[in-house]
Amino acid sequence: MKRILKWTGVTAFFFVIFTIILDLALGYLLFNFAFGKTGLASLYNENVGTPDTEWFSDNNTQILHEKADDGTNLVARYVPSEKPSNKTMIVVHGYGSNSEEMEAFIKIFHADGYNVLAPDNQSFGGSGGKYIGYGVKDATNLEKWARVMNSDHPGGELGLFGTSMGASAVMYSLPKMPSNVKFAIEDSGYASVEGELGGQLKRLFNIPSFPLVPTVNLYVKTLAKYNMNDGNTKKTLKHNQIPLFIIHGDADKFVPVKNAYENYRNDAGPKQIWIIKGAGHIESRSQDPDTYTQKVTDFAQQYFK
Repeated sequence: MKRILKWTGVTAFFFVIFTIILDLALGYLLFNFAFGKTGLASLYNENVGTPDTEWFSDNNTQILHEKADDGTNLVARYVPSEKPSNKTMIVVHGYGSNSEEMEAFIKIFHADGYNVLAPDNQSFGGSGGKYIGYGVKDATNLEKWARVMNSDHPGGELGLFGTSMGASAVMYSLPKMPSNVKFAIEDSGYASVEGELGGQLKRLFNIPSFPLVPTVNLYVKTLAKYNMNDGNTKKTLKHNQIPLFIIHGDADKFVPVKNAYENYRNDAGPKQIWIIKGAGHIESRSQDPDTYTQKVTDFAQQYFK
């Protein structure tokens, strides 16, 4: 009997060790797949349209350079308004995209008379970085770009707009933003990085989020140098007073519409929500361009002085 118990204990011990090793191995694979620059991001492209590169050159687009806190080189496109303006929109792209591919959204605000700054998030476009910031690192970089705009345009006003991961970056950045940020618009943003990653695990591989997601976060903290748990609108919108417009398609499978309602509940400030029937991920504008343009420009005009 003692021998049986002994072997049972040894078997259990090695099973636990094997499980831990398997979890660490799978966690590392998932980390590189989802957070690595050459992983899923190199394969995925958001449905935001094909950019017209001539439009940027025809509108005197400037390429700006900045440094992230960790020394990473950051790049942004700056499109000045046709007539002098002290109002600037910061337009932020999502996962697998870049600033140039945000042309359709940039045009909306530029046509309304605003300067537009469109950063390349870390690891995308012209910006450096080995690992994707999932909105967390990007939020810090957005605050830096806002300071750059304030330095270049003293006394000006800023508005924020983002899609998908860029929308989440906008919401995560709000506690850091200077007081001249007058409003924010988020289209298809997720409430938390942990929730989005867990949801994709379930959708793509039918794998539960525990224990893999916490393990992935160990690699995020160690290698990417941030904590993905900081990406959560429960934290960043809890005391927010910057007006927020939430836009989401109810047929979004990549970032389910429940995220929009969660963001709405989490936000403490003035807010508005628009759910578009039948629209998938970042498809609200393409489904009804005129209504979309009218709603976002009306919101901007409401809060820009």
